[in-house]
Amino acid sequence: MSAPRRRRLVALEEFGGPEVMRWIEADAPAPGPDEVAVEVEAIGVNFGDTMVRRGEYRRDQPLDFTPGFEAAGRVVEDPSGELKVGQRVIVFNDNGRGYADLLVVPRRRVFPVPDDMDPNVLAAVFIQGTTAWYSLHRFGYVASGEWVLVHAGAGGVGGAAIQLAVAAGARPIATASTEEKLDIARGHGAEHAILADPETLAAQVRELTDGHGADVVVDGVNGPLVAPSMKALAFHGRYVVAGAASQTAGPIDTRALMPRNQSIAGFVTARIIDRDPAEPRRAIDAVLAAWRAGELRPQLTVLGAAELVRAHEMLEDRAHTGKIVIDLVADRPEVE
Repeated sequence: MSAPRRRRLVALEEFGGPEVMRWIEADAPAPGPDEVAVEVEAIGVNFGDTMVRRGEYRRDQPLDFTPGFEAAGRVVEDPSGELKVGQRVIVFNDNGRGYADLLVVPRRRVFPVPDDMDPNVLAAVFIQGTTAWYSLHRFGYVASGEWVLVHAGAGGVGGAAIQLAVAAGARPIATASTEEKLDIARGHGAEHAILADPETLAAQVRELTDGHGADVVVDGVNGPLVAPSMKALAFHGRYVVAGAASQTAGPIDTRALMPRNQSIAGFVTARIIDRDPAEPRRAIDAVLAAWRAGELRPQLTVLGAAELVRAHEMLEDRAHTGKIVIDLVADRPEVE
C-alpha cells in the first residue's frame, strides 16, 4: 500500500482573532468513490471565513470546521474517471475546511473550467460573481433600463453586481462608506454613487431616479440600511438579501410590501445548488462568459499563504476593497 499524500492546511486550536490560524501538515484522506482530490492553486477569501474563524458561522460549530469555501486548482485523482487528472476546476467547499493545498471533496462540488483561465481570477469570481449573478437574475429579475441599488459597491459582491447590472443594461446606484470607495464603485460602472447614510439614503435614491425608486436592491450589508432601502424601493421592486456584513438585523414592516407589490428574497448559494441540479453550472458559465467579454473585471488583491492572517485583518477592518485571493502557486504554505 502506498503512503498517504501529505498536505498543508489551516488548523484552529481555538476560536478568536486572525492569529489563531496556523498552517500544519497532515495526511490527506484518500478520495472515496464519489470524491475528487484537487491540488489547490488559489483560495478565495470571503467575509464568511472570518465568521468561521470566530466560531460564529453556524450553531455548535466544531474547531475542525475551518475557514475556506472556494478554491481553484487541478484534479490529481478521481476514482470514477469522470474528471481527468490535470483538469482545472473550481471547488465549492460548503462544509468549510478549504484553506489547504490539497482538497478531497464531493465530486458534485467540483466544476471543470477552461484550462487557460488564471486560477486567481477563478477564485475571485466564483462565489462573489455567482452571488451577484443570482442576486440580479435569479432573484432580482433585473431588466434593461431598471434602477439597481447596490450596497457595498466597492466590495467583491457589490463590485460584481454593479458590473453585471451594467452588462444587463440596468442603471446601478452604489453606496459605500467613504469617498474613496465611492470612486471605486464609479470605476465599476455605477451611474451614481452615494454615501451609505441611513438618514439620507431613501431621499437620495428617489431624487436620483426622478421619484421612481430602485427596482432592485442588492444588499450584502443589512442592518441599518434595510429600512431606508425599503423606503427607496420602487413599485414592484425586488429586495435581495445577499449577505449581512454589518452582522446586525434590520427591521422590516412586511405590511408595506402589499400596496406596492414588492417582494423580498434571500439566499445561500449552497441551498440553491442542493435544490437545483442546473446550478451552479448555469451561474458559473454566465459569470465566466461575462469575464471573457470584458464585462466583469474583479478588483484583485493577491497575497501569499504566509499572509493569510493579514488577509483576515484586512477584511475585518473594513478598509479593503474588492476580492482577496491567496496564491498557492507563487507562495506554498510553510508549517509552523
